[in-house]
Amino acid sequence: MQDRDPPFPRCRLRQVVLTLPEQPRIPFYNHPNQDKLYSKFMGLAHTCLEELICKMFGTPGYKVEMIVFLHAHGRRGSYNLHLHVIFAEGAFDSENTE
Repeated sequence: MQDRDPPFPRCRLRQVVLTLPEQPRIPFYNHPNQDKLYSKFMGLAHTCLEELICKMFGTPGYKVEMIVFLHAHGRRGSYNLHLHVIFAEGAFDSENTE
């Protein structure tokens, strides 16, 4: 079997943790459709981080792919909704298809 180079050589990953502030935790916890609410929370995190990264690079055409994990409880078992977001140090330029 032939060794292959990784698809993105020397691509480092970053993790960001986004925690829901204490004030909206009770409404989130008591929401009748938590799946939809949590999904929107993860989508909002992606949109905000992608916008931030595009502004940092100065290019609005970048697309950033992320993996988002939802954690609903902290270390002590209390309800502490937060997201772990993993993404690469870099982005795909949707304007440059070469």
